[in-house]
Amino acid sequence: MIKINSIFNYFFCVISILVLQISMLTSTYGQNEEVKDLIQQQRYPDAIEVLETLVGKTNDLELRSQYYNQLGELYYNYTQQYPKALNVYKAILEMESDGLPTAEILLAYIKLGDVYSRMGKYDFAISSFRTLIDMAPSTQFVHQLGQQRIRDIRMALKDLMLQREILRTYKGTPIHVVALFQIAELYRTQSQLNQPEKAIETYQELLEKHPNDKLAAEAQWRIAHIRHTTLHQFSQAISEYEKVAKKYPTSNFAAEGLFHIGNLHKEAKRFEQALTVYSSIVDEYPNFWNMHAVFYSLGICFEEIQEYSKALSSYKIFQHVYLPTLDPMYLGQVAMYDKTVSEVDELLRQKINTLTELIPSQKYDRLVKYVDEGRYDQALPLIRDLIVNEPGSQYARQAASLLRSYEHLATIQKLKEHITGSNLNISEKNRTQLQIATIFERELLDYSKALDWYSKVIEYDPKSTYAAEAHYRIGIIYSDILEKPNTALQTFNTVIEQHKNTLQAMMSTYQVGEIYRRLQRYEEALRAYQTTIGYPERELYLPGGYNDSFADRAQFRIGRVHYEDQRYADARYAFEGFIKNRPNSPRFAAAHIYLGVMCQESNDIEKAITYYREAEKVLVDNQVQIQMVLDEAGTFGLHSSQQITQFLQDRIQRLTSD
Repeated sequence: MIKINSIFNYFFCVISILVLQISMLTSTYGQNEEVKDLIQQQRYPDAIEVLETLVGKTNDLELRSQYYNQLGELYYNYTQQYPKALNVYKAILEMESDGLPTAEILLAYIKLGDVYSRMGKYDFAISSFRTLIDMAPSTQFVHQLGQQRIRDIRMALKDLMLQREILRTYKGTPIHVVALFQIAELYRTQSQLNQPEKAIETYQELLEKHPNDKLAAEAQWRIAHIRHTTLHQFSQAISEYEKVAKKYPTSNFAAEGLFHIGNLHKEAKRFEQALTVYSSIVDEYPNFWNMHAVFYSLGICFEEIQEYSKALSSYKIFQHVYLPTLDPMYLGQVAMYDKTVSEVDELLRQKINTLTELIPSQKYDRLVKYVDEGRYDQALPLIRDLIVNEPGSQYARQAASLLRSYEHLATIQKLKEHITGSNLNISEKNRTQLQIATIFERELLDYSKALDWYSKVIEYDPKSTYAAEAHYRIGIIYSDILEKPNTALQTFNTVIEQHKNTLQAMMSTYQVGEIYRRLQRYEEALRAYQTTIGYPERELYLPGGYNDSFADRAQFRIGRVHYEDQRYADARYAFEGFIKNRPNSPRFAAAHIYLGVMCQESNDIEKAITYYREAEKVLVDNQVQIQMVLDEAGTFGLHSSQQITQFLQDRIQRLTSD
């Protein structure tokens, strides 16, 4: 189990190393504007040449180390010359005997481990991190970092072997695609296998073999994003992002890819090209989650080309439509992560020094006309305009209440036009129909229309993975919304029987267990949960190093079923096995609470105290575990983090005082 203090130490470690690296780069770049400019211009060979000259000229030990670190970053992150990066970091290590500070030696070992990982030499990487552990006292953050990196690499290699076995076992099935994607993810993640080039190759293999799979759009986006953010291959990244938009225009990744293309053009000062791309997002993807950043970027580009009226309009939309309700964490999307909402608002006010006189009633009449005609794409600009320019009027309030719904309706309008106006293949048309159904279900909460569109997906191509997903979502609606368990069971069983070896079959099996559990048909629920565990897992990596999956949920539910059926010995056995076999589960603390309650009820006081204290320790400032306790242990009256804390404190105090 990863203890909560270890998690904090790990995050502190990562942040501290980033601060160290940034401070080193900043100090050197401040003295060498030429190097900074060359990197911004993507003239990496020239920057390397300048740094190599600087290294040869300086006798200052720490300054030479800083130059070497910049060289290492250029070789590692920008030009992918890994053997040269190794030589640079080894050169830094050789400076230890000359008196180079220990902090810089430790950083060099970390970077050496990263380079070895990037080259696929994991034994050497582990050796580097092992040296880091040996050099640093166990109380220092780099010691914990070394341990964590070794654990991550070993776990990833183990998972890689498992996924490759799944590839062989489930060749030709949808699970084969999932395993291929999982392998690419392992290669992509820096804290795991850290081989972006191998990740690209694996994603590309997925695209070549399964171009119409549900994961294909995400795989294409991952290729682009790796070239963009990891390999710094910007022209290639633009080309790959364009493929996302062209090949998968109705996927959630299309707008994301276009947004990155716009940003790359903007950063390269190609403002006209950036404007074209940002405008296409506004027109084609009106419900894009990052729309606030799109409008802010439009303002920047219009301002740069001196289209000031259009710049003001874009800034106003950002300021009045999105900023008032924007979570501060999303300010990083507009490069203002270090500012508060009020500070951003003040900066915008300084830009906006004129107001345009509007006629809100006239605009609202036009808005109503567009809505009556179903022209939501033309209604949206009027809604935004009213909110921006008459924030205190009745028209602005009415428009604000319509905004999000009409963004979704406009998206549906675009998707319908895409179906009727393009020569789509079967897969793309069904993907689009599924997208429409999903918006009706999850965004507009119009379950009747959602069911209609899901049914169209099934009728159009009943054997596809999209049909499996549509069946599954229909089952969820009948189960969770319409509360028709029998109809839901029939639907989930259809998925299980007709779409074997799919993720939806596994998820449907789990949902069958959930329905039986709620109906108190416990034996049938247990069978469904056991079957769920038998499927290959597709893990979701959560903050803090936790891994969630349907198998994890199902194994936990087995314990809950026994508990709810008052078979406490079986429940205790199940939860004990759970905490032993799943130390990285987000339900780890919840399992301890169930065990504590059962031990207390059976008068096993010592164990009850142990379980309660372990739960208390894991839950300290741990939002992942706290949320799972709220989800899984509501039966004990735990509906807030304060209630959880009070529950554990009261129980521990009562048991220790008896």
